Amino acid sequence: MRKNEHRPTYTGVTLAAVLLSILPLAGCSSAGDSPSYPIPDNICGISTDSTILEQLLDDGIELVQDENHFPLRGDYICHMYVDGNDSVVSDAVWQESGYTLRDHFEYSGRKGIHYFGGGKYASWKSGVATVIPCYGVNDMGDFVVMTVEDIRWNEDSRALLKKLGPPYFDAYKKKLGCPS
Repeated sequence: MRKNEHRPTYTGVTLAAVLLSILPLAGCSSAGDSPSYPIPDNICGISTDSTILEQLLDDGIELVQDENHFPLRGDYICHMYVDGNDSVVSDAVWQESGYTLRDHFEYSGRKGIHYFGGGKYASWKSGVATVIPCYGVNDMGDFVVMTVEDIRWNEDSRALLKKLGPPYFDAYKKKLGCPS
């Protein structure tokens, strides 16, 4: 090229392309937005704190709660799907008499388990658990292991689940009709 020859610049074209790619993102929800579905005050019929649950559930348009019972064992699982993706999951699995919370984690390989409430509850980065004595309610066992997990967990999940778990577990115990 000669010294004074004009070189085509693509600055205007590049700028326009960048703007066109950013503008559609302006309408997308961010992590701080609230979900556009109604927040329930229960997890598949078991009452819970809706303000905590709202912080655990993912942003999205549609929430579906899918409750499954496994009659041969009496086990229970509840998936809370947001826009078709697992967000919060709760389950209950019956165990034989004498089963403890430490037994539950003995072979799990789960890291960072913190026991709280005098050892009655345990939490990890994405979940919370307890073992509830519940004699005479299920033929498959006298203890039920309850967990709640935040599938797409973040740094706030553990603290939120530690608040949500104990009252939720108590509500589940009452629904089962476990002796006090």
